[in-house]
Parts: sequence; structure tokens; C-alpha cells
Amino acid sequence: MVRIRSVVVMLLCSVYAAYTLTAIAQTATPPDTSSDVGDLESVTRLLLENIQALSDYRSNVTLPPIFQVPQYAIEAKVCDEPCNVSAAYVPREGIYLAANLDPIREPLDRSALLHELVHYLQQGHPKFAGLAPCERERSKEEEAYAIQNAYLASIDSKERVIFRAGDFDCESDGAQR
Repeated sequence: MVRIRSVVVMLLCSVYAAYTLTAIAQTATPPDTSSDVGDLESVTRLLLENIQALSDYRSNVTLPPIFQVPQYAIEAKVCDEPCNVSAAYVPREGIYLAANLDPIREPLDRSALLHELVHYLQQGHPKFAGLAPCERERSKEEEAYAIQNAYLASIDSKERVIFRAGDFDCESDGAQR
């Protein structure tokens, strides 16, 4: 299992296993145009509305900062070694998306942003307060995957993402209890 600098960051990040990323894709940076920035804001607001329709979260919140960076930069931020993370929500910082993701045009990439927005809305939510830290983060991740798959189904996508419970070994992590 990959060693993580911060359990919270790792547990809040989306291990976006649906993609096998190449070195070329990791360093590709899409053109940064003002219309894409405006489109990303519009997409983000629509995704928050979708989350509201698919869950008990309310989307009357300030949008988090969203950073599109090379995948290796996300990995360096949340992992001790390459870990195939292409999207992550980092509390008090924002959402990091790999630069090769195109949430404006690609439904699966858009669902990755939705997944991280779920983590943004989960931050500090009382529904997880009674759980031990590891179980809390595992429950948050399970919920984010469930909402992400519900979103994919709602847009008639055949693709689904898979939650890997093995990334959360709460039983053997006595420090987390």
C-alpha cells in the first residue's frame, strides 16, 4: 500500500483508477483560455446542483479553488511515491485535477470533479462525526463514489468507477481508532 503523508488527504483524494495515464498525458497542459475558466465555473456550479439532487448536501456554498496541474504534481502533494491519483480535494486548499482531465468536455472527467466536490461538501459535515477517523474517511470515500456513479447513471454513461475498500485498512490501523 502506498504510504501517504497525510491520511486525511489520501482518504479524501480520488484514486481515479479508470484511467491509465501515460507520461505524455501527465505533462500535457491544455490551453488556458478565459472561456475555459468560465466554462469550468459553470460546470462546477452544475455539478453542485447535481450533487444536491443526488444527495442530502446543499450547494449554496462558495466554489472551492480548482487547480489543473500535471498529475505528478498531485502525486507529490498527496503521496510518498507515484500513486495514480489524478484528482484530489485538499482541505483549506481546494481541488486539484490532473491537467490531462477535461471536465468541460469529458463526462468521466467531469464525474471526477463531481467526486472531489462531494469531498468538499463533506468537510465538517456532522453525519460523519461519530465515526473513528479511518472509518469516517472510508465512509466519505464510499459516499463520494456512490454519488459519482449515480451521476454517471443520470447522464446515461455506461462507465462506472470502483471503490477499492482495501485502500482503507481500518482494522489493522490501531492509531486510527
